[in-house]
Amino acid sequence: MSVLLRIATVAALLTTALPISAAAPKTARFADGVAAFAKTSRFRGVVLVADHGKPIYRQAFGLASEEWQQPNTVQTRFRIASVTKTFTAVLVMQAVEAGRLRLDAPISTWLPAFTNQPFAAVTVDELLTYASGLSDRDQTDGMTPYQQPLDAAAFVARLGSGPLQSPPGSRFAYKNIDYRLLEQLLETVEGKPFASLVAERIIKPLGLRDTALLASGDVVPRLAASYVVDEADPTHALRADPPYFPESFGAAGGMRSTVDDLLRFDSALREQRLLNAESTATLLRTHEALGYVAYGFWTYPCSVAGRDTRCAERQGAIQGSNALWLRDLDHGRSFIVLSNSNEADLQKLKGLLTDVP
Repeated sequence: MSVLLRIATVAALLTTALPISAAAPKTARFADGVAAFAKTSRFRGVVLVADHGKPIYRQAFGLASEEWQQPNTVQTRFRIASVTKTFTAVLVMQAVEAGRLRLDAPISTWLPAFTNQPFAAVTVDELLTYASGLSDRDQTDGMTPYQQPLDAAAFVARLGSGPLQSPPGSRFAYKNIDYRLLEQLLETVEGKPFASLVAERIIKPLGLRDTALLASGDVVPRLAASYVVDEADPTHALRADPPYFPESFGAAGGMRSTVDDLLRFDSALREQRLLNAESTATLLRTHEALGYVAYGFWTYPCSVAGRDTRCAERQGAIQGSNALWLRDLDHGRSFIVLSNSNEADLQKLKGLLTDVP
């Protein structure tokens, strides 16, 4: 790459800031710190900060495509990995509101084919909080379960067999199969594919033009390529993600979106346009004994802008696709970070963002 082309690319990246002049004083509070972080950590992606749904800082960094030297912009679409689980949890709570599901009932109530399975008595609540006791092979087997296309039923059949690792409800153990079981449950109860449910009940009502389930073979304009750096590699060489089938993550991690679409989702939850007040409170209720997990989020005491508050947080990571969504539940500030590499420490970035007054 020529020096002139590199300078032009950097200049393009530095001009994708939030185009809202009234927000300039607040924007400046974040700009220098985030820019310094991006430079030293080689962060690539988009950072958005909002107050009560209004963006006060929005900036893109790095390249969406190394191969084509195409910069990220605030309109770039990213794989959002496990942030997908927040959409799944909302769909479950909508079904609970409508009386089609019960949180305390075993899943075999609606999936009678599982009556003789070890997990037949697992409840909807226990799936939402990763307390099912099911095997965590979808985590311990690395990317192997995702290197062939598996719908929810096939995923559960392959990874849900065998004895439970612990009694349902007794302990937290993070895994994707719990949310793929919820996907199978939703499709059975609602009589529609999960992708259709997300589109009809969240995406279309909120006007999320850049949000959808991913499937292998899809051509998706403005979708960032993802890259990984192996920490054990002394050269820190950047490599493309190894191949996998996004549909094998499904309701547990198979969606793509943008920072602006996620902010619309954030606002809809805060304004109770997707769930009523009771269901919203249930969605965000913390389970301290299970590590402060909520439904789709973690909810815990925190500090934002020097104020003690309550935070709802969701992270996601699949290879080079990394995401962070943090909501200040008491004061209305939201932070959304989408990245297409694993180079930068998003926890460090979170600390930087939440410290700004």
